[in-house]
Amino acid sequence: MRLNIKNIIYTSTAILIIITYTSNIYGENRIGVVKSRFDNIEIVFDTYRINYDLLQMKDLENSEVFEKYDSIFFPSGILSDYEDNIDVSWQGKNHLSVKLSKNFFELNPDIFKKNLRRFTKNGGASYFSGYAFKQLAMAYDDFEFFDDFPYMGIQSRIEADIKGDLARYILKRKTGLHMDYPGWVTLKHVNGAEILAESSFPTPRGEKFGPLSVLIHDGGEILYTSYYSSVYNDFKRFNIYRIAGNHLRKKALNKVKSHFQKPTGLIIDAFLKDETSRQYYLNLASGYNTIYFISDSPSYMFEIYDRDMSLIISKDYKEAEQSYTLKSSKDDYCFVKVYPPGTERFAMYSIISAHGYIIPPVVTLSIKILAAIIGAIFLAALIQVVISRLR
Repeated sequence: MRLNIKNIIYTSTAILIIITYTSNIYGENRIGVVKSRFDNIEIVFDTYRINYDLLQMKDLENSEVFEKYDSIFFPSGILSDYEDNIDVSWQGKNHLSVKLSKNFFELNPDIFKKNLRRFTKNGGASYFSGYAFKQLAMAYDDFEFFDDFPYMGIQSRIEADIKGDLARYILKRKTGLHMDYPGWVTLKHVNGAEILAESSFPTPRGEKFGPLSVLIHDGGEILYTSYYSSVYNDFKRFNIYRIAGNHLRKKALNKVKSHFQKPTGLIIDAFLKDETSRQYYLNLASGYNTIYFISDSPSYMFEIYDRDMSLIISKDYKEAEQSYTLKSSKDDYCFVKVYPPGTERFAMYSIISAHGYIIPPVVTLSIKILAAIIGAIFLAALIQVVISRLR
């Protein structure tokens, strides 16, 4: 048997080109929301006109359910309803018996851990709030609490320090938050997590300090927050769009990765009813920086301003993907202002800033093809050696 090395090379190159092309094709955004008692995610989604599927607690043991979605929301209070788990028999005003329902369900920690970890490592994004830390801890047991007791929060107004992409989104380093209920979850520390917000807060055992919102990165990302007030503020809005727009997060990060750059900030948002513009800030590192704009709908106009709000560039191309490269003489920041296309609202978009010189796609493709050719030649030679020894 004689192998044709030339044909192997042609086939490998063709496969590589197909994979490279199709890797930028994304399907419809798919979002699941687990039914809960406390965090009104469904109402928010309906207001923001975000399509979603409502999931039941028992769905969380089905690995195929996780495979259907880009994003899954686990709001506070996702325990099974008592009426689903208990059968009560009555006669007049007297109860005759209380027993477990035939449909009684209790989430298996090991199955849920396996499903959530696989979902996250494959690029999925999830949102957990408040008391849903119990479910999150089944898979990512990274939480530390004061005196090993989670429910120390007192109903109060707190002043939170804002960091990372949350600060870039709401244009603030501090913001006031009303914790509307007693016994809210007070975090001391979350191992390995990126802190988005932290604060001092009163507890029955005195003033404490710890994170309020964090991101856990593990292929995809998990956002956990102690704050889930019914108030429609930018803090809550960031949490919703950050996870609901996971398909755009992946696409934006892949764009940066394909150019061998380092991401320095990521925004995911949408225009709500009657909004005429949105503004954010993004960090610039010394050297070349690129700002990429990727949307779910045809085009948005955007403007970039320096730290003194002097206009750098205004772009209005009729494309769902746009970018602009600028050079900074030092570590700095800029403002990005976005305008909607005509009367269109509610379609999500992402803005990602990246540091480093852009390597043209033709160069990266050539490198991949060359690597594939070398690999194909090596593999063909190896196969021929093995065959010759088997004769």
